[in-house]
Amino acid sequence: MFKNLLKLLNNKTETPEDTAQELFACLLVRAARIDNEYSNSEKMQIDKILEDKFDVTQIRAAEIRMAGEKLESNTVDTVQITREIKKDVPFEHRKALAEDLWSIILADTKRTDDENSFMRTCIKLIGVNDVDSAKARHAVLNRNQSKN
Repeated sequence: MFKNLLKLLNNKTETPEDTAQELFACLLVRAARIDNEYSNSEKMQIDKILEDKFDVTQIRAAEIRMAGEKLESNTVDTVQITREIKKDVPFEHRKALAEDLWSIILADTKRTDDENSFMRTCIKLIGVNDVDSAKARHAVLNRNQSKN
């Protein structure tokens, strides 16, 4: 279903790697938009995650993010996104995904009830337990504090 959606949106043939990258970006964009404030700091955080995760240039990371934005705008349900991601992301890498999601949620230094609710749901959907989610959140908070 997503592959067909991606083809329709982009009018091009997607490689499996492109699809996985765009789905990953889509989930990060969903996390950033959940509080109805999609800031430049969140976009920059997403780009940095994509650069590091996929070993791409800043320009390519921004392209992947923009494709993820388009996909996220046309996706109604987070379950759809996470279902596809679970197919591509092995279980042992999902804790890192939880950390990436927390880094987006915490990019603007405030957490809303909507963001907390999204994270509780999303973490369960990607198959990460609450303890590992809390560890991921603390790792991000510690990293952010050491930057300041």
